[in-house]
Amino acid sequence: MLAILPTKYAHAVDGIGLSGNGVKSAGMAGTSIAFPQDSTAAADNPAGMGLVGSRVDFGIQLLEPLTDFDYGSDANKLHTGKVYPVPNGGANWQITPRLTLGVSMSSVGVGTSYGRPALPIAGAGVAQSSLQTVIAAPTVTYRVTEHNIIGVSLALAYERFSANGAIVPTQDGTLKPLPSHGVSNAFGYGARVGYIWQPTPEFTFGASYASRIRMGRLSGYDNDLLAAGGGRIDIGSQYGAGIAYKIIPGVTLAADWLHIDFSNTVIGSSQGFGWQSQDFFRIGAAWDVNSRWTLRAGFSRGNHPIGPSVVAQNLLSAMPVSTSVSAGATYRFNRTDDVSGVFEYGFPVRVTGDGASTGFSERTRTVVVGVSYGHSF
Repeated sequence: MLAILPTKYAHAVDGIGLSGNGVKSAGMAGTSIAFPQDSTAAADNPAGMGLVGSRVDFGIQLLEPLTDFDYGSDANKLHTGKVYPVPNGGANWQITPRLTLGVSMSSVGVGTSYGRPALPIAGAGVAQSSLQTVIAAPTVTYRVTEHNIIGVSLALAYERFSANGAIVPTQDGTLKPLPSHGVSNAFGYGARVGYIWQPTPEFTFGASYASRIRMGRLSGYDNDLLAAGGGRIDIGSQYGAGIAYKIIPGVTLAADWLHIDFSNTVIGSSQGFGWQSQDFFRIGAAWDVNSRWTLRAGFSRGNHPIGPSVVAQNLLSAMPVSTSVSAGATYRFNRTDDVSGVFEYGFPVRVTGDGASTGFSERTRTVVVGVSYGHSF
């Protein structure tokens, strides 16, 4: 009955991350590996920065995960629902026709707040958690030939973590609360590579790989709550591929496959969360209605990472959903300035525990709204 908090990004739609690192890609349910739209592109495929030109972007998405947790029995009902702001943005410079330099930023602000102890045990605190992570990705791209672009990024991460109200079993079969160690901080680093092939103006293929980001130890929690992960909340590797095709002038269809690997992290550890790695399939469409407006829509679906046997140990994690739909739009004030918005709905998912998690169940749905501003130069 270990109850701890998960790793990496916000628990929104695609595994442990927001579906779209930028508001424009979020409007297509995150479909972005072969269809970069702004300077947040390196968070999905570093090579995509080679197609967006010189521009700056800043946006914010508001994530609301709503979770109902039956903890131990259906008579002990817990609920958490809170809005978390998740900023993102980037800047990119077209240095020469072949070379770009830029940086993309993705971030997280998520947690749980049940408002009371999970169980009426002496010394148990209010069950709550908080994890904020910021990842900056300095990126360089190079157009090797007319149709081929490669991109490379560093991934520099900073996280703040706190948790309270975790309850664990002892060797004699009783339960005891773990202490909170307040807010703890850590830094980490990794790397990303990406590739774009665009043989015609209508068709684009993209592929990307992001290495595991190894974070530093979170002081205090490394001795109890996060001991199964060596005191670290590492960010697992991920890789994927995508295509985009302009079926008629102004209308582009895109599709991605994305694999998220939780092995070798506290997320995938049986003593941690016990999450399974995930595969997501995403499809999206963008329609340039006229010179002012672009409309977007998308759908994403993946396997659910939490099995029935590990429900109990995911109390302080905001359980992700695995299927979502989204809609978005961009309005261009002129040739250089635009504003975009998105609405995304993550369909409810329920997991009923068995084995060691008998008597535990969790139901979650998510809502995301966001807005961003972009300027080309």
